[in-house]
Amino acid sequence: MQKWKRTSFVVLISIVSLLVILVAGGIMYANYYVNDEDILVSEELFPDGAPKKIMTIFAHPDDEIMIAGTYHKLNKNNDVTSVLATFTRGEAGGTGGLVPKEKLGETRTKELQKAAEILNIDHLEVYDYPDSGLVDADHEAIKQTIRELIHQYKPTTILTYDDIVGLYGHPDHVLMSKLTKEVVTEEMEKADSSVKRLYFATLPKPMIDLALKLSPTFKERYPRDKGLPEPTIAFPMASEASARKQVLLAHETQWKTVASVQPYHDKVPSWIYYRIFDREYYHLVKSK
Repeated sequence: MQKWKRTSFVVLISIVSLLVILVAGGIMYANYYVNDEDILVSEELFPDGAPKKIMTIFAHPDDEIMIAGTYHKLNKNNDVTSVLATFTRGEAGGTGGLVPKEKLGETRTKELQKAAEILNIDHLEVYDYPDSGLVDADHEAIKQTIRELIHQYKPTTILTYDDIVGLYGHPDHVLMSKLTKEVVTEEMEKADSSVKRLYFATLPKPMIDLALKLSPTFKERYPRDKGLPEPTIAFPMASEASARKQVLLAHETQWKTVASVQPYHDKVPSWIYYRIFDREYYHLVKSK
């Protein structure tokens, strides 16, 4: 009897060990499949010797999902100051069937505030420019707002979406990126400018190819005649899985959009999902 028990225990341990090996191997393979191993993995977003002050400029509440791992990891250090500027309240988006349309802007602002708390962002700025109407908005007013943000917070590094695709073809993303790039270019020409680096958030080709297969949003909106800029660095943040998941869940009204842009995030356990998608990619646009 005792011999049978010992044998059963050994068999059980062997099965569990095999399952662990299979899961770990599957994660490693998937991680290799979606990432570009030729891109430098680095946390060095700031120039040597420059104050660690980072500002992200986006169009909508939930855009910060793209850089959530980076911000959460950076904000663990007391020597980093972070700013998130969002130029609309997302009132033109979907409601997820949770709130009346007229309450959407107010609700999404609260969702953004919750996400900012999760990420320990030091300063959150939210503006009332028209969602899905930035192309027709007062561009000079937007640029002046960006200038004022830079002068107020004196960031050394600025992040935004790219000015060609806007991640997946959203015109608000593209417009905000173009205006940000114009202002930052002006600022970096000044001898006393605080800004030393401008990055575009982007994706590597393997992730783009996967998104074009799985994501309805990418299939519908990603322009085939032009693409995202190639990454310069990959910021590692597998350790930030929990925070990244919480930020996704904070945007309750946008569950359909999130599910479309990040398919299977709600079906695969976060400890697996975020060990596969364990890097956030950036393209260095300008450096001083």
